[in-house]
Amino acid sequence: MDNSKPLTKIDFSSIKKILIVRLGKIGDLVVTSFVFEVLKKKYPHLEIHLLTLTSNQDVLKYNPRLSKVIYTKKNLSLYLKLNALRKESYDMILDFNDNPSTTSAVIFKFVNARIKAGYNFSKYERYINFKVTPLKKENSHIIERMNNFLFQLGIEADEKLVKPFFYLGSEELGEVEFELSFIEKSKNLIAVNLSAGAEIRYWDTEKWNLLLHSINDAYKNCFFLLLSSEKDRMLQRQLVSSLGTEKCIEAKLASIQHFAAYIKSADLLITPDTSAVHIASGFGIPTLALYPNPNWNYISWQPYRIAHRSIKSSTENINDISVQEVFIKFKSLINEIGIT
Repeated sequence: MDNSKPLTKIDFSSIKKILIVRLGKIGDLVVTSFVFEVLKKKYPHLEIHLLTLTSNQDVLKYNPRLSKVIYTKKNLSLYLKLNALRKESYDMILDFNDNPSTTSAVIFKFVNARIKAGYNFSKYERYINFKVTPLKKENSHIIERMNNFLFQLGIEADEKLVKPFFYLGSEELGEVEFELSFIEKSKNLIAVNLSAGAEIRYWDTEKWNLLLHSINDAYKNCFFLLLSSEKDRMLQRQLVSSLGTEKCIEAKLASIQHFAAYIKSADLLITPDTSAVHIASGFGIPTLALYPNPNWNYISWQPYRIAHRSIKSSTENINDISVQEVFIKFKSLINEIGIT
């Protein structure tokens, strides 16, 4: 490939097979999901392959837009996968990671494609022939940045598709609906996600306890659905013990599909974790989200196109957010959406 002559225009009628690279966590996949929708609607003939992490298998379990998913870990197995990918002879590679990555550079270098499109980072300049100018993180949502990537490729997305998507299995949804079937229909189901992917996103147990009791005292018609990862079961059980089983339930089913089904079943979500934020955005569930500093992170990973309230900590730890701040935002959000 002659990178001395970068491309300025792409003829998609000649493109049949694309490899999308998204080696991120669950939230990264959920926000990227709109790209698959846009590409398949605009170019139904496209065969879309995705290279992603093994940990994302459950997220993509029912996604109908992908022709093939290649799962890997960021270790020796990735380099073994590259040998197989070289034989695919892709027409195009797209990498949406907007942080310069040595891993992405290696993929661009070793996987064959006529067109290799990535952000205009020095790590990639020897290997790509379509360079995308990134929007600034401090004033753009991650979805807006990826939509702008598509726009620079010459793809104008249908605005209705520019949002997170999550394809939920009917079996998993049915299991969750059965588990929650004892809750009175008149109750407002508040999903409370206690877990997060980093220690700086954990709120103290006592703060959760005070918040939920404050909500319960002010809004008698609320019922709490407590979500957590396996390692946070003790926190979950402490809150159930404090509130009582007549006011809350701890979620029992642990897969990401079940986690998404719990969120879809709720009237409102409270969460410090952005994976839950983006799943809720996909289902249109109003969300109250807690964020650490810095500001670019707060701007980039907000709930998208749904009723929401967000709180940013003054430090790089959400534990500096007070119970009063969260309760005030909660009241504001439920007034907007009409919960009583």
